[in-house]
Amino acid sequence: MTGRHAAPRPDQLDQTDVTEPATPSPAVRVVSGGATPEEVAAVAVVIARQLEEEAARATTDDGPVRSRWALSQRNLRTPLHPAPGAWRFPWA
Repeated sequence: MTGRHAAPRPDQLDQTDVTEPATPSPAVRVVSGGATPEEVAAVAVVIARQLEEEAARATTDDGPVRSRWALSQRNLRTPLHPAPGAWRFPWA
């Protein structure tokens, strides 16, 4: 596969020694434009806040969870519609 976003081939990968400690990559990398350190910090704060909110939503209890059995029972019985002659058996 070729193009800007193609994955590198195995022969193109950086062959580093596994005994060397890996240097941490930056959390945000500016690829174009001239972002100031303050702008990068603002973006980092926004991303961190979004991650905190997402984690808080993931840990909140949404109430009791209905079992698959309870969910399936809703479709088992159709509503009754009483009407003249509705209670007769079809073979009677």
